[in-house]
Order: sequence, then C-alpha cells, then structure tokens
Amino acid sequence: MAITGSGAISFSQINDELAETSTNTLDILSAAQQFTGILDDDVISMNEFYGLTFQAGSGTYGTRNSHAFRFVIEQDGTKKGFADGQLVDAAENDDTGLNSAAGEAVTGQSDFVDDYINNDLTNGDTVFATSTGTTLTNLRPGGDFASGTHFMLDTTANDIFQIDSNADVSNVVSRVPSNPSHSMTANDADEITIKITSDTIVTRDLLLYRDGTFIDNVLPTSSGSIGNTGVDTNFTYTGLSIGTSYTIGVRQANTHNSSSLVTADYSTTAASTDWSSVPGNFNMHIPDATDGFADSLISGALTATLSGTGGTTQVTCQQPTGNADLFVALSTSGDPGAGATFNDTNPTISHSSGTLHMRFKLIEPNNSSPFSAEDLTITFTNTGGSETATDDTLTINAKIVER
Repeated sequence: MAITGSGAISFSQINDELAETSTNTLDILSAAQQFTGILDDDVISMNEFYGLTFQAGSGTYGTRNSHAFRFVIEQDGTKKGFADGQLVDAAENDDTGLNSAAGEAVTGQSDFVDDYINNDLTNGDTVFATSTGTTLTNLRPGGDFASGTHFMLDTTANDIFQIDSNADVSNVVSRVPSNPSHSMTANDADEITIKITSDTIVTRDLLLYRDGTFIDNVLPTSSGSIGNTGVDTNFTYTGLSIGTSYTIGVRQANTHNSSSLVTADYSTTAASTDWSSVPGNFNMHIPDATDGFADSLISGALTATLSGTGGTTQVTCQQPTGNADLFVALSTSGDPGAGATFNDTNPTISHSSGTLHMRFKLIEPNNSSPFSAEDLTITFTNTGGSETATDDTLTINAKIVER
C-alpha cells in the first residue's frame, strides 16, 4: 500500500513499502532512488515520500521524461504561453481565439519533466531543458516568456497547466472537458428549463440532448479561464408534450474531446386550465315591468378568457326568486348578439381556449312576482385534460319592479 499522504512519515513506513524489515537502518538517498517521482536535486525531504508506492511507474529516481508542449508565438518570433481566458484554445491546440492582428499562432517544443508517473503531469512537477542537469526550460516567465501568467498545453499528458518563473507546474487541468451536472429549475405544459453546472475551463460548447437525440449546442455562460469552476448555464427545452417525462442529457465538448453524456428524467406539467378576464359584477334591473305582461332585459356583450387545454365550458346561472329566469347565450366566434336564442340557464359549449363571448337575459313571464334586488352567482367551469377550472365567478345583481 502507498505511504501516507499526510501527517508524519516514519522510517518504518518507508521500509514496509520497500518490503524491508520495519526496523532496518534506512538510507534516505538509497530509498529515494527506488521510487519514481522524487526529484534529483541533491535535496531529499521526507514529504517527498507522501503517497508514493514502490515501483509506481516505470521510471526511477531522478528520471525525466520528454513532454511535448504547445504555446503561442507571435509573428516577430516572440514566445509566450496562452493567457488566462484562452484555455479553450490551449486545450484544442488551436489559434481560433488568439490575436490574429499580432500574427499569433500555436507552436511547439519538447522539454523534460521529472514526473512521478511517466508521461503524466502533476502540480509541483518541474520542467527542465534537458534530461539531466539543472537548466530549466526556456518556456517560462523570465525565460523566453515575459513576466505574468502563462499557460501551456502538454500533449504528452493531455493537460493544460500554468508555469511559473521557477519552471514549476500548477493549475493542472485535463484538456478533456469534465462531466457537467444539471437540474430542472422550471417547467410548464410544454417547456422544461434546466440549470447546467460545470467546470468550463476547457469547454467550447454545451451539447443538449432529449431522449437520446441531439437538440442544440449552446455556449456556457463563461469559459476559458482557470477560475471557471461551478459555472451555471440555463437552457429551455420548448415544444414538449403535456404531462410527459423526458430524458434530458448534457455533455461538454471542445474540438479535442467531450465529456460523458449526463442524463436525468424531467417532466412537463399536466394539462391545466385557467380563467382570466372574467367580467366584473353588474346589475340587471327591470324597474318598470308591466303587470300581466312578459318583460325582459338583455345585457351588453361580455367576454371571458380561458387559457390551457380545456375541452368544454359550461356557464351556470343561479336563478332569481319566483318564476323569473336568467338565461345566457354563448359563442366562441364573436358577440352572440341581442337576437340570440336565450333558452338555457346553464348551457355548455366546445371551448378549448381563448375568448368566450356571452350575453345574459333576465326574463319576467306573464303574471310573475316581482322581487327585490338579489345577487345571482354566475360560475364558469371548463373541463379538459385532467383539470377542471372553476377559478372565477361573477355576480349579477337582479331586480324586477312592476309599475
């Protein structure tokens, strides 16, 4: 098993890893020469043994492996690393986002890394100009690069990384985009909105799928900088079916490679209906009805609006005192008019959505009894899909007074 990765390291741990007796006398230099990944710099500290496994990798103490690096060169020959903000281009080994006015292009050079695992790159590795000796790579601030922050692509390890003036490696990130995560933030009858959370340091596009079929690609909210971790990007799937579950998938991509497809099941809402713009309350008073004769009063044109996926609308009229009647005429194509046939107190009409037109008629038959003002409730009900909407009512204050 590997030597501990933190805390104190005992000589017995190193002996155990080398399959020696725990109490054997230990020569630190001899021990270091049997592990891959301890730098040949004439100084060996105990913490260099953290996490090491005997013969973990094919190299030996002090062995450096050649790595191929990619960086930027200007038209006048000036060399520099990729800037923070150009890390997608670095990962893609491409000059798309570089400064074309300065004639920037991508070029390469091989140097040597004292790598713990052969052909891998780890934070803290040092890049040298040659396989032996102490000469550092020229690809660093204070070498051929100007002072500042510089990143390069290591095509041997397939990582991007930052290099400092000591040729030490930091901020190592795979050039392959990492797997995103996502969650549903909103939905309705025909849309689902998801929030995609991901590290977009090397991400060119977010690829969106629905039930295994590619739908669209979108740019992440931000990308290309070493600080682009946990970036949120929203996307809305439209034109969906009511009350239906969909397998939504997202993967991150650049021109080099892509992440795994990460999926989850989300559903649109069930069928829903809702009334709006129902008429306000009003009066229907017949102040001078004639005894022994029929009298009536017709309202003006009124409308109510239905949204959703309703099928059939019914308007129910509460009836006044005595043998008077309150009727309603309905239409979906326009004002039914004063000449409409009024012969139903709770008619139904096919009405899936949109504007419902109506007029009310208060009728006093022959020899009816007049009545004082009273409130009559008018109820709008629509049944369609899986929901019945009776959200709104209006009140008609009705009254009949004979001469």
